[in-house]
Amino acid sequence: MSFSDLYEGYIVPASALLPVVAGFIYYSKLSKAMHRLIVYLCIAQLINIGGIYMAHHNKNNLPLLHFYTMFELLAVMWYYREAFSTRWANRWTTVLMIIYPVLCVINFSFFQSIYQFNTYTRPLEAIIIIVFSIIYVAGHGELDHKKSINHAGRWVASGFLLYFCSSLFQFIFSNEISHHASREVKHFIWNLHDTFVLIMYILFFVAVKHERSKR
Repeated sequence: MSFSDLYEGYIVPASALLPVVAGFIYYSKLSKAMHRLIVYLCIAQLINIGGIYMAHHNKNNLPLLHFYTMFELLAVMWYYREAFSTRWANRWTTVLMIIYPVLCVINFSFFQSIYQFNTYTRPLEAIIIIVFSIIYVAGHGELDHKKSINHAGRWVASGFLLYFCSSLFQFIFSNEISHHASREVKHFIWNLHDTFVLIMYILFFVAVKHERSKR
């Protein structure tokens, strides 16, 4: 097994345990929004394990990606619904949590097979999460420097921004990369993608740490 395979298949997925374990240890000291983030990470990890298992047994795990995309948008909106705790957030998260799964079902029923990358709905999910994350960070711009650095929600939003902004074009061109790129290019792109995932998990861990120290 190459280091690239080890990195993609084990090291980066295992890094999700950083915020998850910390979240369980300090669960009673975390806010309700952070509780929702930990639930999201736990379920995402289980789905990821399923995808790794399928890949190792030479099974196409892209149907799982279609399901995961729906779950991820719902989970992140569920998190931001509590993180914002405002009327507009409740309204828009509800609308998106209803409409987006319908769009996903329409996509894999009529436009893109569940056995290929969902390059229509996955980028849309990324854009939605980017917008919510930017609004969250911008909405807390009045905090002084020290408080903003220690604000758990901003660490979480920064993690989402880093990952989804960096991965947006990969989401758009995943099918082209899969069919036309060389093995070396694919490994480079996926290693880069996984590095952003790793950094996102580290930022979530920092969020848990600072949330715990606040209470």
